[in-house]
Amino acid sequence: MSVRFLLATLAAAMAALPAHAVELRFDFRDASAGQIPPGFVAAVTGPGAVGDWKVVNEEVPPLLAPLSPNAPPTAVQAVLSVASADMAEKRYTALLYTNDTFSDFVLTTRLKITGGIVDPSAGIVFRAQDASNYYVLRAGTQGYLLWHRVVDGKSAEDVGIGVRMPVTKREWLNLKLECKGSHIRCFVDDKLAIPPAKPGSPTENLAVIDTTFGSGQIGFWAKADTEARFAETRIEYTPRIPYIQTVAAQVMRKYPRLLQMDIYAAHHTPTPVIIASKYTNNLGRAGGKVEEDVLKRGIIYFAKDKGWVEITMPLRDRNGDVAAVLKTRLERFPGETQDTALARATIVKKAVEEQFDTMKDIME
Repeated sequence: MSVRFLLATLAAAMAALPAHAVELRFDFRDASAGQIPPGFVAAVTGPGAVGDWKVVNEEVPPLLAPLSPNAPPTAVQAVLSVASADMAEKRYTALLYTNDTFSDFVLTTRLKITGGIVDPSAGIVFRAQDASNYYVLRAGTQGYLLWHRVVDGKSAEDVGIGVRMPVTKREWLNLKLECKGSHIRCFVDDKLAIPPAKPGSPTENLAVIDTTFGSGQIGFWAKADTEARFAETRIEYTPRIPYIQTVAAQVMRKYPRLLQMDIYAAHHTPTPVIIASKYTNNLGRAGGKVEEDVLKRGIIYFAKDKGWVEITMPLRDRNGDVAAVLKTRLERFPGETQDTALARATIVKKAVEEQFDTMKDIME
């Protein structure tokens, strides 16, 4: 492996994320064993099929030393597994999180490589544009940690930045990745590893500088026939406010009697997810059969309870194509019928549709 060691010294330390950053955890407990976790899509760079990504239950040692000597040395938890029989050296499999994109963030994960013949290595994909364009931070059992770009499906390992370090099969490795603007820093066990520092020199002003990708998806990565596990992954980031969320906020202020409003769209996945909501903690939540049906067939669903009526209907762009799904919950009036509820919801629908032209406007 040919690696060029490039260092960039910043004029000032990489600033910490703002106080209003939020944390997203991928603990995989909500995923069914043997399945890809919700919100993720398998992809492949190079020839061949995608890898076998799935959630499995496994005993994992605690990240911190137990306070009691009687505490169990391991605990069974849901982890992400990848395996493949394809030994093509220039084939890389990834599992991308498609519900959001990230620019500035701090990501941590635990990684364990359990098998493989062709340079067993695995790691984190970040700022991914698609399956052929992204950054990757990878660790290999040949004894290295490496950051590099993949552009148009070609891996630029020879112009990446790497360090020699022990990576033992079947042992957990703790990785941390910091991105802020064009500055990237990679840590192992909370110690800066990339870019490497001179012994005794300060590290707070060191970072890799690269402007190829400014934002994108995050995910997991493995080379050729590598078998690996990922656990306890979380990302702290400053949420980007999509244009459609701004539109939704304006509409909700205009119609204060709206008890709830959610907008769903399929973002690189057949299952629609919430991309705008009255309650921002709903963002990224997957829809169900009703939302899928509205998106595919453009039909309308009606539901009611004692105090509310709920209308789920298609949002159409200027060409008349179904671009998204609007779900509104309204206060129910005495004697209200399905027709009157639909008329009220249609007013809200038109107020949203007036603000965009195409599907691109919804996703920006």
